[in-house]
Amino acid sequence: MATIQNSIWIQADRITVFERTNDIAHWTDLFTEYKETRVLEQGEAYIRFELTTHPEGNRPSRTWESERWLDRPNFRITARRLAPLLPFKHMNLEWLYEEQDEGTYMTWIQEFEVDPASGLTGEQVEAHLNRTTKEQMTAIKHNIEKQTVRS
Repeated sequence: MATIQNSIWIQADRITVFERTNDIAHWTDLFTEYKETRVLEQGEAYIRFELTTHPEGNRPSRTWESERWLDRPNFRITARRLAPLLPFKHMNLEWLYEEQDEGTYMTWIQEFEVDPASGLTGEQVEAHLNRTTKEQMTAIKHNIEKQTVRS
């Protein structure tokens, strides 16, 4: 089992960052890796959705289903990947939002176990997740700050 944690500071208020990063239907405008998003079920504090990535290098696009719980009073998200799980045995996520220096410090914690059937090592998956998480956090920062300045 492995856990990785990455954070980024975004020059926007916490409510804006929280709402934008949990608007699954518009993730294709926020993230660079998603080609398509589809909300399957949504309530006040729960979202079940499907994500499809853009192809990456010689890797075809991938689609999976996830769910997340929104703890709005505490600006905290818990989530997990549902199916297909591969390359994971499990993937759990926590997103935290902290007000800091007239902006928001957003942290993602990803706890996972690699399925040996994937043919990948834990180190390979961890390196990939660390790289892509930082890329996506940078894209989110850019897209939120760009829109916040225009508003």
